[in-house]
Amino acid sequence: MREIELVDTAITQLRRMLPASWVLERSHGTPKSEDPAIEPLRLDGTIDLRAANGTSTQIALRAERSFSPRAAEQLLQALLQAPDSVACRPILLICGWLSSRSQELLAGRGVSYFDLTGNALISLEEPALFIKSLGAARDPQPAARAKVRLSGSKAARVVRLLVDVTPPYRVGEIASSTGLTSAYVSGLLDSLDRETLIERSGRGKVSDVDISGLLRRFAESYDIFKTNRARRFIASGGTLEVLSRLPDLPDSAALTITGSFAAARLAPLAVPAMLLAYTRDIKAAVSSLELTRAQKGVNVILLSPFDEVVWERTSEKDGIRYVSPAQAAVDCLTGSGRMPAEGATLLRWMLENQSSWRSLSLREQPGSSDSG
Repeated sequence: MREIELVDTAITQLRRMLPASWVLERSHGTPKSEDPAIEPLRLDGTIDLRAANGTSTQIALRAERSFSPRAAEQLLQALLQAPDSVACRPILLICGWLSSRSQELLAGRGVSYFDLTGNALISLEEPALFIKSLGAARDPQPAARAKVRLSGSKAARVVRLLVDVTPPYRVGEIASSTGLTSAYVSGLLDSLDRETLIERSGRGKVSDVDISGLLRRFAESYDIFKTNRARRFIASGGTLEVLSRLPDLPDSAALTITGSFAAARLAPLAVPAMLLAYTRDIKAAVSSLELTRAQKGVNVILLSPFDEVVWERTSEKDGIRYVSPAQAAVDCLTGSGRMPAEGATLLRWMLENQSSWRSLSLREQPGSSDSG
């Protein structure tokens, strides 16, 4: 679909969303672009919007058949450097489909958008107008280009490394550290770059990582209780009694704490109630801790991990081992009850305290001492 057809279709759909007394139509005699020499600021005409009380505004249009998060980032960067005559006027991006990441970037900078599947956010001061609607979560007409999915064990290893270790690092270094092929790592980094979840410098080296955005993106295809094998139990003496016994457990029954207790250690939100922990041998842990299998009144959940990555960069305090902050955050974000809120609180702490948990390089091997 050509840009002019995108605009015509969008105008037709938008009219149905407005009050019947409002008028929306193409402007006449307006140049297509404010600055055709600067591609990110290319505009595709304007539309006039008039309310029933006579107030009106002219909205600049940018029409795209496809629009990636990287393109959104480039447009927003161009708007920051644009003259007031461009940056201060309402701009509406029209597209066939916008990913949730693109929507998030545009909304964060106050740029209105509308896609033909129904995803829309339009906010105007005069005339006063606010429209927000949800359309397709996935592209109904995806490009033929192969896309690496951000799910599964291999993706988890790369995500954890990107979050746990401060850049820069190259494709080969990531592949060597994770035991994956350079081809897989390169493809995944290309996908993350398109979604602006990482930044890359010369020759594809990763130079920066959107920690929160990357973990939340991975959490979309992960579930602590479904991705891992989860078994539920009752500890008759309570969770604190279980914790007190962990330093003395044999290696075969050792637990590594995640979830609420791991999050609360660094960024407390509320007193944890449910104890979640990874173990290599659920039967040995159950026997050593004298747990009772249950479906109701559960206060301990033991997890057989989906991948060895959960043991990466763990830390120890008072004889109790905890997963990395990144693993705890993802586990909480996909948990139940107040766990997502605990995960969000932990994420904020992570962003504000990177030096206390993030490795400085791939060569740095965190020990097992107390990390906070």
